[in-house]
Amino acid sequence: METLDDIIRYNAVGMLVWLSVLMVRDFCDRLACWLGSLSAICSAAYLLASKPGLTLFGVDADYLFFPFAFISPVAAWLFSLSQFDDHFRIRRWHVAVAVAKVVTGGVAFYEWRQLEGMALHTQMTVAGALTIAIVIGILAHLTYVAWRGRNDDLVEARRRFRTVFVSGVIIISAGVMVAEVFLIGYGFEPYLLLLQSSSFLAIALYLHWRLTASGGQDLFFVDKRPVTVPEVRPSNGNGDAADAVDLAVIRKLEDTGFILEPSLTIARMAEQAGMPEHRLRRLINQGMGYRNFADYVNHHRIAAAQERLASVEDRNLPVLTIAMDLGYGSLGPFNRAFKERTGQTPTEYRKNTIAAT
Repeated sequence: METLDDIIRYNAVGMLVWLSVLMVRDFCDRLACWLGSLSAICSAAYLLASKPGLTLFGVDADYLFFPFAFISPVAAWLFSLSQFDDHFRIRRWHVAVAVAKVVTGGVAFYEWRQLEGMALHTQMTVAGALTIAIVIGILAHLTYVAWRGRNDDLVEARRRFRTVFVSGVIIISAGVMVAEVFLIGYGFEPYLLLLQSSSFLAIALYLHWRLTASGGQDLFFVDKRPVTVPEVRPSNGNGDAADAVDLAVIRKLEDTGFILEPSLTIARMAEQAGMPEHRLRRLINQGMGYRNFADYVNHHRIAAAQERLASVEDRNLPVLTIAMDLGYGSLGPFNRAFKERTGQTPTEYRKNTIAAT
């Protein structure tokens, strides 16, 4: 059992390190690349740190790798979040979660060492409980984001990747947490170690296969270029005539202002357009060039906002009122979407535009 675990574990470590190298080599201009590379390295560190009795240069591996091992769930969480948001940025609260995980994990590790390796279920400490709570919160947040954003992606291959990868991250992280808290000390360790290494190898193989497959760049779609407006183009294939008719229907909905409806979903738009949801996805993606439904909606809403903000008649109208009129539920998402597309806040845009008239 131990020999089999060693073979699988060290293969997984090598595969994860190689994935990190490939990501940096091919996609180093994108934030998701660095998050993915960090996640791969931290996962490899976790596999080495959790190997009983492993020493490097006479030092226990868990002492060498524990900072990276403890941040592994956070790195996987951030990488997963970057796959659901084309404009993902690391914010202060993300950093706060990472710091809290390292600190509580480090204290729990020290306390666990002081207790000479007693199982966590017999000697649960405050730091141990806090680090577990942080992992639970991370998994809950990732599950929520994955569920909320499951329909926004218009690239089918990317939607499948997100489903498989995020599900794997959630299952493995939850399994590791349950095993470390409830099963250690009952004689299951050899089986748990083998299951652990096998799970990480499976994820590493899947990522390697997906990264090197045709269109693998879809994994890392965030770049530093400014947001541009895609041009309408005819779709490929034998259905160009039917596509043209349905694209005209979509354009009609845009012209009537339907796209400004609050909390608009692709399912609601497909119903209004009288076509299957999968067909609407394909037309917006392949016929109009958008990769995300939220980007498609925001493009039209921000264009309408620019007209309202440039209007002298509406110069005293609160920005919040304009945001609400255009389908935004609050000011924050409107401000972020507007600045991503114009480089200015709505207030700055209004001031500069009216001053130039």
